This record gives sequence, C-alpha cells and structure tokens, in this order.
Amino acid sequence: MNAIDFSHVSVVYSEHPVVRDVSFSVSDREWVSVVGPNGAGKSSLLKTLVGAVAYSGRVDLRGESATELRGRHRASVVAYVPQRSFFPPGMTVFDFVLLGRTPHMGPLASESRRDIDEVWEALEALHIERFASRDVATLSGGETQRVSLARVIAQRAPVLVLDEATASLDLSAQHEVLELIDALRSSHGITVVSAIHDLTAAAQFCDRVALLSGGELIGFGSPAEVLTEAVLREILEPSIRVIEVDGNPVIVSLRTQES
Repeated sequence: MNAIDFSHVSVVYSEHPVVRDVSFSVSDREWVSVVGPNGAGKSSLLKTLVGAVAYSGRVDLRGESATELRGRHRASVVAYVPQRSFFPPGMTVFDFVLLGRTPHMGPLASESRRDIDEVWEALEALHIERFASRDVATLSGGETQRVSLARVIAQRAPVLVLDEATASLDLSAQHEVLELIDALRSSHGITVVSAIHDLTAAAQFCDRVALLSGGELIGFGSPAEVLTEAVLREILEPSIRVIEVDGNPVIVSLRTQES
C-alpha cells in the first residue's frame, strides 16, 4: 500500500487552474519533494493532503480518501507544517508543542505522562527545550519554525507534510533540521512529502522528486533523473548548471554577464 496517491488532481482558484491533472504516488517511508519555480502549484498540491483546498481528482492517504478523513483521525494520519504557522497569543512553546498530542487524547482527557515525555523528546531533538516556558510570540522566525517542527514530531503521525518548513532557517540549521527529519523517517517509519525551493537539498535528502511547472507534472523520479540541466534551464533559467558531487546533483545559477 502506498502512503500517498495523487490521481488526476487539479486545483482551481477563481477559475484559474494552479494544479493540472497531477498523478503520482509516494511509497511508504519514502521522502518525496515537490519542486519547481514560484507559482508552480507546489503548496496547493500539498494542501490537498490536509483538506486546506478544494480539488478534483482523488487523493488517498494510506488507502483512505483524504476527503473522508476528519478531525482527530486526519491528525493521527498526517501532520502538516505550513509556510507560516499560526501561534495563539500568550501560549508557551511547551503548550504549543503539546497540541501535537491532541489526536492521541480522548475528547475530555488531559495529557498523560507519555504525552509530556513526547513533548520533551521533540523539544530536545530540535535543541529548543530551553524555550519551553517562553511565549511563542517572543521567538525569532527560525526559532518558531523549529517549534512548528517540534509540534509535528510530537504528533507522531505516519505521514509528514512540509511546505517550505526550513525556509526561515540559516544554511547550517536548515541542514540540521533536514538531517533530523531523515533520521526520524528511518527510526519511526515516517513518510515525508515536502515542498522545497532548494533543489540541491532536495537532491541530497529525497528519494524522489516531483517537478511542477505551471501546475503540471513535468517529471517524477530520482533527483538524478529529473533535475537535469536541460530541464531546469528550460523551466527556470538558462544559467542553471548541474554539477555532480558524491553522486548527487548540485544545482547552481551562474552569472550571465560580466560586471
């Protein structure tokens, strides 16, 4: 059984199609990144997984139609980190991360010892346990992004959806978080699907990539198969170069003229 199946998925905003007839599958425990230029439809495609946009076609999560998943059951299957998370004013970091445990509590139940332990484990994994009592409103952009990731780690859902989840982090922190996600994928059997601008990071960490342009699926396969110089020059810019380092493609943009 696949973790995710997109079948002829289209998304239309005000009669303007942003995702056009996209079909591909994500295997269990696989990491697939959705890549492409701005406006390619990456975020809109990911939002179909969490019920955030209307769409035609079919999206299945672990064999169940995404349109039929509701409330706690959906949260027990898929965890989502959007580009910009909402942080309730006056809430501490610990309590925000604890929200990730909601699907595992009964409607009137309070948190258990296990829930508390899961929160501390998530905070420690992202090195933000020192922020536990801080108001989330007092944190920097990079710190709040780590807090968002800690919440979904505590959630322990088998499918993790990341929409530019490391965009606010510096390069070293970005790679640290990506390494953590990859380690969690291996240790907890998580399936990851992410939208990411950094094509080199996608090539390094992901099993396969789905390349979108103009809402259409241009290519789907391993990074080496899809992120070719010819294709990227056509949909991004002619100055793109693809260099192989340790068997992985590194994508760079060169200057087009001398100063």
